[in-house]
Amino acid sequence: MYFPSWLSQLYRGLSRPIRRTTQPIWGSVYRSLLQSSQRRIPEFSSFVVRTNTCGELRSSHLGQEVTLCGWIQYRRQNTFLVLRDFDGLVQVIIPQDESAASVKKILCEAPVESVVQVSGTVISRPAGQENPKMPTGEIEIKVKTAELLNACKKLPFEIKDFVKKTEALRLQYRYLDLRSFQMQYNLRLRSQMVMKMREYLCNLHGFVDIETPTLFKRTPGGAKEFLVPSREPGKFYSLPQSPQQFKQLLMVGGLDRYFQVARCYRDEGSRPDRQPEFTQIDIEMSFVDQTGIQSLIEGLLQYSWPNDKDPVVVPFPTMTFAEALATYGTDKPDTRFGMKIIDISDVFRNTEIGFLQDALSKPHGTVKAICIPEGAVTRHSSSYL
Repeated sequence: MYFPSWLSQLYRGLSRPIRRTTQPIWGSVYRSLLQSSQRRIPEFSSFVVRTNTCGELRSSHLGQEVTLCGWIQYRRQNTFLVLRDFDGLVQVIIPQDESAASVKKILCEAPVESVVQVSGTVISRPAGQENPKMPTGEIEIKVKTAELLNACKKLPFEIKDFVKKTEALRLQYRYLDLRSFQMQYNLRLRSQMVMKMREYLCNLHGFVDIETPTLFKRTPGGAKEFLVPSREPGKFYSLPQSPQQFKQLLMVGGLDRYFQVARCYRDEGSRPDRQPEFTQIDIEMSFVDQTGIQSLIEGLLQYSWPNDKDPVVVPFPTMTFAEALATYGTDKPDTRFGMKIIDISDVFRNTEIGFLQDALSKPHGTVKAICIPEGAVTRHSSSYL
């Protein structure tokens, strides 16, 4: 029987006689797991009837017999259509000969956004008809068989990124909005980041991923709890605002490195900028100081950051509470604007303006200002507005 290298190593390590000098093998197992996960290529077409995804076909697939499943993006002149799935788009040629009349009927009469399955041969597009804007723009599919899996009824809006939809309409038909490129990208990006975070914490730094209960006793905090009635009259469960109490119990229990992707519930209906439930990466460590926590989070974000975004630079810039208040006037400044508070007390030290003299005469009295480049409008220039 074949065993992966890391599993074989684990089996041999567990079957050895235990000695005091035996070195733990978990570090090497973690490294093997990490290396194997980095080498593995996702099999998007495993366990399903398709042979390929719509977005992966290239000139290297010319001549291959493929089976594709997806949604009809659009159709032109009953000559060809564009098939879409999560991975991209591909052009499909509708057969025009009489021997393929049934295939033509299916592909020409199926409404846009219907789900179809097609089988055919990958061929090159005619010279001059390549589409450099599509990753699959050099090839097309010459269909031999087609099957209508699900016909689409009239939709409340078109599934195209350039079609503007109101937020209320998108929320009402979220299952349709999920087909858009942006929503697909957002959900898959989130999945990839969470997986990378789990790899970083579990495989590289020995954290334990533990799922804590959702139904619990109330823990008073800054917001109201959502209550869940129990079978016993007059008694309720409470949905947790955060798993803080469980974290403390786990630390006391000896699990000195723990994390979870935790769902939190807070009843803040009176605040329009809040939502009732959200997800947070909840991390707890024992025997650590502030520097260790900062380094951990910096490494976590740098490791899990998407490759198509600007890289994360570490260490992160930091400032003390006193520096934040003195420079920005708040403990949660938005440093992107760079509008710092500047001490100009020396400029007005000898001023005759009464309220400024009163301020400077007091102990620790200062005069401060915010400089807004090109922010002032003179009376002369305002006449031209």
